[in-house]
Amino acid sequence: MLATVLLLLSLPAMAASWWDGKWNYRAKVDLNTTSAGAGVSEPGGRTQVLVRLHSGNFNFADAKEDGSDVRFIAADDRTPLKYHFEKYDGLVDQVALAWVDLPDLQANAAASIFVYFGNPEATPGGDAKGSYDADSVAVYHFADQGTAGNDQTAYANNAQPPLTLAQAALIGSGLQMNGQTPLNVPASSSLNITAAQALTVSAWIKPAAANASGVIVSLPGALTLLLDAGVLYAEVPSAAGVLRSSAGAPLKGDGWAHVAARAGDNKVTVYLNGAPVGEVAAALPAANAGLTIGGEKAADGGAARANFIGLIDEVQVSKVARPVGLIQAAAHSQGLDARLLTFQPVEQRSGDGGHNYFGILFSALTVDAWIVIVILGFMAVISWWVMIGKGVFVNTTAKANERFLQAFRKYAGEYPLHDIAWVKGAQDHGPLNGEKSNLARLLEVGLEELRNRVAAGGGRSVVRTQSIAAIRSALDAAAVREGQRLNKMMVLLTIAISGGPFLGLLGTVVGVMITFAAVAAAGDVNINAIAPGIAAALLATVAGLAVAIPALFGYNYLLSRTEAIGADMQVFVDELEKRIAEDYAGDAPLPSQLTSSVSTETLP
Repeated sequence: MLATVLLLLSLPAMAASWWDGKWNYRAKVDLNTTSAGAGVSEPGGRTQVLVRLHSGNFNFADAKEDGSDVRFIAADDRTPLKYHFEKYDGLVDQVALAWVDLPDLQANAAASIFVYFGNPEATPGGDAKGSYDADSVAVYHFADQGTAGNDQTAYANNAQPPLTLAQAALIGSGLQMNGQTPLNVPASSSLNITAAQALTVSAWIKPAAANASGVIVSLPGALTLLLDAGVLYAEVPSAAGVLRSSAGAPLKGDGWAHVAARAGDNKVTVYLNGAPVGEVAAALPAANAGLTIGGEKAADGGAARANFIGLIDEVQVSKVARPVGLIQAAAHSQGLDARLLTFQPVEQRSGDGGHNYFGILFSALTVDAWIVIVILGFMAVISWWVMIGKGVFVNTTAKANERFLQAFRKYAGEYPLHDIAWVKGAQDHGPLNGEKSNLARLLEVGLEELRNRVAAGGGRSVVRTQSIAAIRSALDAAAVREGQRLNKMMVLLTIAISGGPFLGLLGTVVGVMITFAAVAAAGDVNINAIAPGIAAALLATVAGLAVAIPALFGYNYLLSRTEAIGADMQVFVDELEKRIAEDYAGDAPLPSQLTSSVSTETLP
């Protein structure tokens, strides 16, 4: 019963759950990494996903002009995600480019996030530096002319001007390279490369010609990613000379391509559009000469090779070997044929502005809490079944006892107790029917004992004192059995009373532990992430009390009724013993008018 009530409450609540009632609109964004979507075959770990907002999937008119009210929320609809905008134009082009930090991108799976907007009082929530981990040492979006060379990470490895932007690149604007001067990023401690350093370098490129040659990205003295006649290579300096990766397939046409080099475990692997196309067995040497984009310095190894000609966008450098799934996700979700994200229709918050508390609670319930609540639901069903069934039983028994006593006191005063005829006749006429009266069953036990002793006396009605005590003992034993029948299954109510709250408390404690563990894993202490989990965990305690409180009231009521029936049985046993002692103790002969020849026809 409890589980059914909670489920019925949760159905509308979960459907109407809302992260924060101050935001009036949201859209669900589905992420598909299966082969039908982005085709990410390996886990990506922490990944920055590009979310393109436009008039077809986002209501710019309902958001603030600068996008400061936009928030991205995890699939649980309660955990805010780090993000930042590369571009937000809500007035003219109505286009926005947001980079959303996902804590863990799974392979071959479906997931979702929410984008919320529509809060006039909201302040900017973007956090570019917080969107990347400590291993990301350089990220360039080339977004705005004034800050195009700015590094988005916390290390501030900003590129030196001048640089030329192309307004129509793959992701917003991009870097236009004419083959003259590469873009230089000064050396810094964060860009220093140690011997055998793990490293990941990636970029989007669009060469000016199909068989173009040129250096794309270079960490001088450590690693160079370049094109040679349209084929992508990685080069690593060594004592024996420059080591080049094996040749892969050339770039197709002059369109955009995602290129990456991943160094780790004494090898460097080259990726083109998410697929490995070359490899060289080498460990990176130590270097501290900074970073160049679109070319390299002549002093790095004699004559400089050709600089890159074309467009470059989204250059990233990480001092760790990123998961292959992350490289796949970038290649398959940021390009023109991106298939990772699917937008659901925009929803508007219903109601008068209040929060849907049931929605918050039930959407935040953890698996362990659901297990506890389901168990408590079974306990509630059993306790209610016992209370209802036992209540009907004791009420029926009490009424039957009342009718029995009236009939017994009427007929027992007219006929001898051991006479079978009058008892049978009274039973046939109904007043002493013992199917529902436990007093009638006690009478049957007492009469059986009495008849046996009268028969053993050879027709005399004399019963010895010891026999009367034996009859009383039999009656007491029958009364005990009747008491056991009355109290049968009452122990289930005591289990519900004492066990329900403790079981609910167990669910609460485990739920709180899971909530704090999740917050610790996310590394972000946020009241919107903590409060729903703790509130939902307390729901298990509420469920335990909901089981125990009705069971407590029902148990006390049934106990009082069974005690009253037990008292009636004791009184009847005393009354029956007194009647036997008065009528059968001594040596008086049985009166002739009270022989066993009395028939049922004498009864009314």
